[in-house]
Amino acid sequence: MSLIDDLLIKNLKSKCLKNVSFIDEVSIALDINYDAAYRRVNGKTSISLEDAVKLSKYFNISLNNLFNIGNKNVITITKSKEIKNAADLENYFINLTNDLAVLNNDKSSIFYSAKDLPIFYVLQNNLLSKFKIYVWLYILDKDVAKKNIPFEKFNLPTSLLHTAQKTGVAYNNVRITELWNYGIIDSIINQISYFFETKLLSYELALLICEDLRKTIKQIEETAYLGKRYNKKQTNFKLYHSELLILNNNIIIKNKNKKTLISPYSLLRYYKIEDQFTCNKIDDFLHEQLNNSKLLSNTGLKERILFFKPIYNQIDNLLIRLKILKEFPL
Repeated sequence: MSLIDDLLIKNLKSKCLKNVSFIDEVSIALDINYDAAYRRVNGKTSISLEDAVKLSKYFNISLNNLFNIGNKNVITITKSKEIKNAADLENYFINLTNDLAVLNNDKSSIFYSAKDLPIFYVLQNNLLSKFKIYVWLYILDKDVAKKNIPFEKFNLPTSLLHTAQKTGVAYNNVRITELWNYGIIDSIINQISYFFETKLLSYELALLICEDLRKTIKQIEETAYLGKRYNKKQTNFKLYHSELLILNNNIIIKNKNKKTLISPYSLLRYYKIEDQFTCNKIDDFLHEQLNNSKLLSNTGLKERILFFKPIYNQIDNLLIRLKILKEFPL
């Protein structure tokens, strides 16, 4: 059920008498049968604008007041679809790839305020990518979690991995500005540690995943040094280190005609906001923060070493922890 449908249904219910069936009232208002009314009330079927007008007249409510039309402090948002299994995740990557393909031009760009390592960097043909997909499905797919499948026995669909790789390539072809801080790989470090401690990830595979993570970070560091991507167009890439902000994975997408804000609210799920006033305000705020940040692209060696060294140290410390846990299990 969309947020708009949900808000409408909740307000209509408040107008319905307690001793009267709400679904029956919706059925009468829309001149449809009980099953059709039930589907609309429970979000199985979307409520059309025509239906919303009929319901507002029947229950005597104002749609303008309900949705605050004309109120500058209220905006509409689009919520991404739920991911419940591998097929949903593959569709998620297909949609991402299509969205990124539109931005493959000189007039489009992305500003990524990254709390965590952007997922696009782990969408490659390596063990780290397979592990991250495993983690996502372990959290989102109830069947995977219920079966408690170890990583080495996890049957990752080949098409899913290939689709994910295409998404990573598509991101590589867009002009990017990223804002990082030192917590950028905390989530991945914690996930490797968690699945190793719960016996779902072997010591040998954990070491290989850590090596892939190190290579990924090294590749990003080298790209920052060049200020350009490794592709035919040598797309511009700017990396900044924020010393003041706790970042939140917000993304501002710019193209010739408009700006779009992508704001995450749970794992791989996000709100899409296209209100231009809001997008401009967020974009201005993020760019203002660059004045308090260090540019790591096209700058001296010292600044990059000082930033990336603690990140590599995190990986080294994890390797030490894994070795200790192997020899002295909890």
